[in-house]
Amino acid sequence: MLCGCPPASAAEASVQQPPAYGHALADVLEQKVLLEEHGQRVDLVAPPSAGRISLWLERRPSSISTDSGGRRWLVLRYQIINAPEQLTSVTIPALKLPLATGATLDIPDWPVTVAPLTLSEPPNVGRLTPLQGDRIVPAPPVVPIRRAIAIWASATFGILIAWGLWWLWRERRERAALPFARTWRALRRRDAASMESDTQTWRLIHDAFNATAGRVVRARSLPELMRHAPHLQTLEPQIETFFRCSSARFFQGAQIGPQLEHFALREFARALYRAERRNRR
Repeated sequence: MLCGCPPASAAEASVQQPPAYGHALADVLEQKVLLEEHGQRVDLVAPPSAGRISLWLERRPSSISTDSGGRRWLVLRYQIINAPEQLTSVTIPALKLPLATGATLDIPDWPVTVAPLTLSEPPNVGRLTPLQGDRIVPAPPVVPIRRAIAIWASATFGILIAWGLWWLWRERRERAALPFARTWRALRRRDAASMESDTQTWRLIHDAFNATAGRVVRARSLPELMRHAPHLQTLEPQIETFFRCSSARFFQGAQIGPQLEHFALREFARALYRAERRNRR
């Protein structure tokens, strides 16, 4: 159905209205508005917002379509969201559409009829029975649910505590049993710059090598150390450098003076600890 609406302060709007009768719950009513002003194509400032607009209608998101003649139409859709108890007139409200030109397109209101889903007093024949009240679903008992939640929460908490205690026990055991773990624990908070000149630091690492091998380790006995502790083989070049630097410091220091080879003790101690720990696992 096509109608013209020429308000004095607005451009003339051509609107295709939906049928005025024969509608029921969930039907979608479609309005089409021609996007032209005095025969010229126009654009909207913004489309109408979607959402519920009355007790009976909800506006769905709009769209723009083009007909075979190239004319553009704004398509407005309204869905019926309630069913009346008897045949009722429902009005699609009037709407003002602001245009980019500054004018407006006025859409008049449009009444339609909406029918009920069934008779007010069905004859109770076949499936045409009187309407039933809403079925009340009993709430599930919450005591078993709360009990299950408490049991699982307690079990989870107990597992976390057990895991934490096990982790602490493992750390203590490793510190007591692993030589490089003890050494790293003693050195990890030390400043790296001061460690290289500290004789006690070098001795701590030597003691860890001796404890690992079960005997005093010297540079010439490194092949035997590698056979006894194969997990240190990846660090063999650094270990050889350590023993060379240590020998220079303890036995040749008076001869070579201040020109000692630089060696990063802190990083070396940490690498030994990690290799030892990987082997332990």
